[in-house]
Amino acid sequence: MIKVAVVEDEKLCREQIIGFLKRYGEEKKIGIEITEYQDGEDITENYKPRYNVIFMDIEMPLLDGMKAARLIRKKDEHVAIVFITNIARYAVKGYEVGALDYVLKPLRYEAFATKLNRIVKTCNKISEESILISNGNETYRISVQELLYVEVLKHTVIYHLPEQEISVYSSLREAEKLLVDKGFEKCNSCYLVNLRHVKGIKDNYALVGNEMLQISRARKKLFIQALTGYIGGR
Repeated sequence: MIKVAVVEDEKLCREQIIGFLKRYGEEKKIGIEITEYQDGEDITENYKPRYNVIFMDIEMPLLDGMKAARLIRKKDEHVAIVFITNIARYAVKGYEVGALDYVLKPLRYEAFATKLNRIVKTCNKISEESILISNGNETYRISVQELLYVEVLKHTVIYHLPEQEISVYSSLREAEKLLVDKGFEKCNSCYLVNLRHVKGIKDNYALVGNEMLQISRARKKLFIQALTGYIGGR
């Protein structure tokens, strides 16, 4: 499922893009969830990093696309932003905010679908490299590569990153579902470790970042096998 936001003040253009997205999803047999906004103010108010891609008109009356994109980038570094404009030189400025691409008005489905092929590939790659977790009203996009390990304390799961910790009400099993096939392995019932950050094993402990995490007797053989396989497969 690809989650898309369409931010466009012109109703006809907004409806056309939504129609193109639905047609593309049917042709490619891809699930596409679409949320529409009429202005940059609408999407930036209480923005949460839930979308894979945002189609954003550059010229809007209340908050233009460039300003909206800058606000979004403060909360979401990974979402793919695609600008909509009738003047190509405006779109070039989009690269200042890490825009993936742009589409020119008037829109044609064939050109739109060609660009969407690339956008979908990028979204899939971003999904592989990050996970979304939610804690009440807060949603976080976490880089899989940066995540050191996941810890469970009773009903709280703590995601340990180099410079911060994010706690959510969840279970280690749910974290495992998010991180399956992404290079993580349990060293005991409390820790799910990112194997790319294991610096070594000493006695019954794994050195992960600057932490020594205990490896249980029951998990030690499986953990070492997973670590050896990960290192050998890099």
